[in-house]
Formats: sequence, C-alpha cells, structure tokens
Amino acid sequence: MTLDTLQDLLRLTLVNPRAAATRLKALNLPVQTGWSAMLLVSVVSAFLGFIGFLASPIQGDPGVAAMFGSPLRTALIQFTVLALTGFLAYWVGGRFGGTGTLAQALVLVAWVQVPPIALQLVQLVTMVLAPELAPLVGIVGFALYAVLLSLFIAELHGFRSGVAVFFGILAVSFLVALGAAFLFAFLIGVPQNV
Repeated sequence: MTLDTLQDLLRLTLVNPRAAATRLKALNLPVQTGWSAMLLVSVVSAFLGFIGFLASPIQGDPGVAAMFGSPLRTALIQFTVLALTGFLAYWVGGRFGGTGTLAQALVLVAWVQVPPIALQLVQLVTMVLAPELAPLVGIVGFALYAVLLSLFIAELHGFRSGVAVFFGILAVSFLVALGAAFLFAFLIGVPQNV
C-alpha cells in the first residue's frame, strides 16, 4: 500500500465507512497483519496519549497519571482492548449469522483506530492553541470511533443495520465489564469498608 492509497482509504472511511470496510475486507490480509496493525495503532495512540498527558494541566490527577503516565502500560492496555474487541466482533457477530473472518475483524478494528488517531493529533494542537476546545475534540473522536466501529462490524458480517450493531456493542461491552468486575472481585476481593 502506498501513502496515496492509505489517504484515499482514510478519506473513504470518513465519507463512506461501509465501502472502506468492504475495500479492506477484499484485501484478504492474513491474521498476522491484523495483529501487527493492532500493535502499531496501539503504540502510536499510546505515544500521542503520553504527549497529551505531558502537555495537559491535569498531570497531577492520579487516575490520569495511572492511565497515561506510562506509554508502555497504555499501549499494552490499548492492545488488549483492541484484541478483545476484534475477537468479540468476530465471535459474537458469527453467533448472529455474520460471515466475517477473524483476520478481517482484526484488520477492520485496527483500521477503525486511524481516524481517531488523526483527531488525537488535532487535539494536541488544540491543547496548545485553544485548550478549552481540546475536550470537545476528544468527544468527537470517541463518537467517530463508535460510529465507525458499528458500521465496520456491520459490514464485516453483512448486517444491514449499523444501529443494531451499535446496541449490540453496548450490550457486549456491559457484559464484558460485568464479567471483569466479578473476576476482579473474586481474584482481589471486595473492599470491606465501601
């Protein structure tokens, strides 16, 4: 792929996400490419997040410091979340009659990260030039990610409704969070004085 091809694909992703997903699926990239792409976007996103953390006035916040204070930890968390998202997109979608493959799911989930990463760059510039607008850019990035992920998963599996996929993502996310909470409570225990 050339830089022009990537720019065209990025443009298509923003204008017609389902067509971009179809084009990515048609590449028939192997599973290893999906994992590599996920690793790459995780590292780039973590690096940009770390730069944003250093430029941010909320560096002293322990929650923010725990998340963004270590680019390596952030990249590992990001990669884990992306891997889980890619696998669940493939597996859950398949249970509902979807036709996508694991390799396609990994590639699509990795690519969905690219437009929000571009917005992270915009957010960094905004933090310097107009800091009060930086949170708005972050919200737009998250909304863009949610829309693109829903439409890409719908296209991955041949589902007609991106809205139904969005609500499916919300339901699966809730169940995963609930399962993780029970797992952590079992492994670590529940605080006694809460």
